Amino acid sequence: MTDPEKIRLFVRQTLGCTCPDEVFEIIKVSRDVKIDNEIVISERINIGNRLLIYVVDFDAPGFITDKLPAVVYAGKKERNDAGFNRLRVVIVTDCLDEISRVAKETFDAIDFRDEKIHLHVVDKSEMENI
Repeated sequence: MTDPEKIRLFVRQTLGCTCPDEVFEIIKVSRDVKIDNEIVISERINIGNRLLIYVVDFDAPGFITDKLPAVVYAGKKERNDAGFNRLRVVIVTDCLDEISRVAKETFDAIDFRDEKIHLHVVDKSEMENI
């Protein structure tokens, strides 16, 4: 079972979310969510029906350049269709420096992203307690 308090701390401290406390009264986590024929996101987290978080486990730079745009597109579509305010895409990796650089370059080149979509790259150790 996922601990809602640990999720709240992760979202607040690691991702920098400033959502009000009442938003955290609803936390729904889905694991291994298939978003297309080739991509499965590790976790889909709904925070108060306002914040949508997609957690993906990417350790290969080539996979990021190939798949990150599709993940962002799927998340944006779900965010808009379901009425969420924001989307945060979290890449979890053991190769923080290399993946961060490639992810930022790839994310910055996505022309359909908007100001309500945020990218985070975190070390796997930050996700171990969630």
